[in-house]
Amino acid sequence: MTLRSIFDLYQLRKQQWLDTEKLKKTQLKKLRFMVDHVYRNVRYYRSLLDSSGMKPEDIRTTEDLARIPITTRQRVQKLSEEDIVAMNVDLKACKNILTAGSSGMPLRVYLRQDDNDFYEMLWARTFLENGQRIFDRIVDFKYHIPRKHWFQYLGIWRKTVISILDNMEKKIERLEQIQPDVLRGNPFELSKLASYLQREGPREIEPRLIFSMGSLLDQRSRALLESVFRTEVFDCYGATEFGCIAWECSAHEGYHINVDAVILEIVRNEESVGPRERGRIVCTGLHSSAMPLIRYDLGDIGVLSDHECSCGRGLPLLESLEGRADDFLVSSTGILYSPSVIVNEIKSVAGISQFRIVQDSEVGVSVEIVPDRHFSPKTTEEAENTLKKIVGTDLEVEVRIVDEILSDKTGKIRSISSKVNKGFR
Repeated sequence: MTLRSIFDLYQLRKQQWLDTEKLKKTQLKKLRFMVDHVYRNVRYYRSLLDSSGMKPEDIRTTEDLARIPITTRQRVQKLSEEDIVAMNVDLKACKNILTAGSSGMPLRVYLRQDDNDFYEMLWARTFLENGQRIFDRIVDFKYHIPRKHWFQYLGIWRKTVISILDNMEKKIERLEQIQPDVLRGNPFELSKLASYLQREGPREIEPRLIFSMGSLLDQRSRALLESVFRTEVFDCYGATEFGCIAWECSAHEGYHINVDAVILEIVRNEESVGPRERGRIVCTGLHSSAMPLIRYDLGDIGVLSDHECSCGRGLPLLESLEGRADDFLVSSTGILYSPSVIVNEIKSVAGISQFRIVQDSEVGVSVEIVPDRHFSPKTTEEAENTLKKIVGTDLEVEVRIVDEILSDKTGKIRSISSKVNKGFR
């Protein structure tokens, strides 16, 4: 943490209360600077703008951004560093981070130190605005254990990382030793902990706050966490490429979009759509000068809100997050079935400890179920019937009982994935 990052945090906490028009002016100023930067210094974007007949001065409003073609992760992965990294950047001085790769396509992202510090302050705003305190004891569930910052040795934001690879009893023993005020992690890991405590009996773990991030938090998982830990859960939406993108406040009326750091669009058939319409999430980073990403398709599905939050913040709202584009099941006729609906319905079936739904073809899906102590022969039948109520006769359903469903290297388990659906266009 530097004096610059402390100032950034001060500005970020102040900016969130600006009215919509003032935030738009701030956003446009940063956007015009970024487009000028990429045109001068990033080969890929100079070529992209030239092929679209655009120059930086053509960006007069944020709506003009839509004239630039969308860039996918697959496209960026095929580019050389010389094409996608700004030519005035020393890569040796940059922090490079590999994205989680839960989509099967990890990407190496380069951040200058000042941009990385800014992203940390963006997350800090989210945590502080929701009640995290400077001297709180924090536990993060992660795959990798990072080095500590100097200020953590002084008791400021005391963070302990517990590996998601540890067995459950070891995790609980560490939690009892630490007595964290704040728990942070992906909803699968947090729900697994809560389910274990609910089944085996309570332990002396009483966090004041829980932050969920990294994958879709469904309503049943939220209810489980709040019931077991008797505290409030705040969901956050972020990406390695952009830091914290959107977050819940205590009003829980949607996700505040960090428009002072990113431009978020909802796109369908290559066109931006309005509030209450479902589409792909496309982002433009306003603080990534080393490896800028303009109109970058994150592969997630969301819906913009059409109302202002009662909390009074000027940051607009993302109404909902609905999972990754390829989490939607698809019929042979092209009908899409939302993972948020499917997950909540399957979770209501008694006897299921864990499940995964995989669509391998246009005509069928397989459901893997790990039984719990309430499992009975009726569980399999009810799970099959529940899924058929959603997809009708469009898809054949096969249910299989398994001993374990393994998480990927990021610690996540995708409850639903389709190898057929290419997602929204």
